[in-house]
Amino acid sequence: MIQCKDGHFYDAAKHSTCPWCVQPFDVAGEGKTTPLRPAIDDQGKTTPLRTPVAAPSEDTNVGGAEDAKTQPLYMNRTPAPPQPAPAPVPAAAAAPAAHTDAPIEPVVGWLVAIEGPERGRDYRLHAERNFLGRAAENDIAIALDPRISRNRHAIITFEPRKRIFYLSPGDASGLVYLNDDLLDKTTPIGPADRIEVGDTTLRLVPFVTAEFSWS
Repeated sequence: MIQCKDGHFYDAAKHSTCPWCVQPFDVAGEGKTTPLRPAIDDQGKTTPLRTPVAAPSEDTNVGGAEDAKTQPLYMNRTPAPPQPAPAPVPAAAAAPAAHTDAPIEPVVGWLVAIEGPERGRDYRLHAERNFLGRAAENDIAIALDPRISRNRHAIITFEPRKRIFYLSPGDASGLVYLNDDLLDKTTPIGPADRIEVGDTTLRLVPFVTAEFSWS
C-alpha cells in the first residue's frame, strides 16, 4: 500500500495514482489517462468533482489579481489589414464644346511674327479694324513683348470693298515703324512690308485678295 500526500492509502499495483484524490487527468503508462473520480474522505463522504479550468484561448484576455474578469473577445483580435484603395475611375471624355449662336468672323489674313519674343507665331485678322497690343482683349495680343503698349499700340484695318489692308499708329505711347520708317498716318500695306512694334517684327499674309472674297 502507498499513502498519497492527502493521506489516502491505495494499491499501487492497481492504480497509478491515488484514486481518492481529485485529479483533472493523469497520464498512465503507455500514454493512457485515468478517469476523474470523486474523492472519499475518512467518514465515507464523497467530495464533488472540481471542473478543470481550460487554458485561455488566443481570443481571451484574463486580467490580473485586481480584475480576473474575462475581457471581450474582440479586444485582442488582430485588426484586419487595410483594404487597397479602389482603382481610379478614368475621367469621362470631355464633351465637345457646345456651339454658340455668335456669328463667325471670316478670316481675311494673318500677321506672322518673324522677329521678337513670339517669333513664329501667327495672329488672325478679321474684316475692318484689328487692334494690336499686349493685353488679351486686343484682336492681336502680343503678350511676351514688354515694349508693346497694353492697348491699341497699332491698328491693322481690312477694307472689304477694295480688299486692301492698312496700318495705322494707335492712340498709345508706343511707336510703329513700317519698313524702318516711323509711321505717322494710315498707310496701305502688303506681304512684302515689315511692321515693327516694340521688339517684334511682323509680316502680313493676306487671305482675301482680288482673286478670293467671302462675299
